[in-house]
Order: sequence, then structure tokens, then C-alpha cells
Amino acid sequence: MKLFYTIVAAFVLATSMPSFAQEEQQYQHFKPEPSDNLHQAIMNLNKYNAELQKIIEGDMPPKDMAKVHELTYTLEVALARLSKELDVAANSLEEVHLGSEAMNKQRVEGFGKSYLETLNHVLGKHNQHHNGNHKEHMKHNEHSGHSNH
Repeated sequence: MKLFYTIVAAFVLATSMPSFAQEEQQYQHFKPEPSDNLHQAIMNLNKYNAELQKIIEGDMPPKDMAKVHELTYTLEVALARLSKELDVAANSLEEVHLGSEAMNKQRVEGFGKSYLETLNHVLGKHNQHHNGNHKEHMKHNEHSGHSNH
């Protein structure tokens, strides 16, 4: 009986191998752009999100789908870096919180600077937009159904 299951498993594996090979040919793996630091990650997210948006707003022929597949590798790496940086920022903010409870100015200042540096970098483009066009942004959100912050 054990031999029967071994033969069936071998048959299933052998007959499914061509589909694995075809799938591998259809979807090549691409080397992502590196996101070695927060700045690089944000740059990659801005660049490749813009490309993704342009593609998904179009007809998406197979050529575009292949491009989406390729750029997702870089986006995944950039998001992983951003997630790591935000985890560090969250830990810094917790230290600020604890430092404020203990009235520890040095702890608040040191970890506060670290937290703000990361968040200001992440939100930099967003802050510039709001500082210059806050009223215009609010009008846009009212018309598009988004809530104001």
C-alpha cells in the first residue's frame, strides 16, 4: 500500500512539473532596487508607486502586468524598510512617553529627536503639502469624501 502512495505521489509530481516550469517562464524574478536606508525606501516608494498608479489607471495589457510584477519586488523591499524604521520610531516614542512620566528630560530629548527625525522624514512631503496648500487640500477632501485631519 505504501508503494502505491509513493507511485501516485511521483505521478502527480511528474505531471505537475511542466506547469511549474511554464509558470516560472511566465513570471521571472527580478532584482529589487535596494532600500538600504529610510531615504532610499521613500524615494523608491514615491517612484514605483507613481509607476504602479499610472499602470492601474490604464488598460493593463500583459506587458503592463509584467511591469507590475517587476516593480512589486522593489516596493516590497521599500515597505519592509519603512516598516522597520517605523518600528524603531514607535520604540523611541514609547521611550519619550516613559521619560515624560519619569520627568527625565534627557530621555525625552534624546528619544524625541530620534522619533521626530524619522517621522519628519517619512511625512516630509506630506507636511510641505499641508504647509503650502492646507485650504486647497481641505476643499479637495470635501469634494472627494475624505475626512480632514
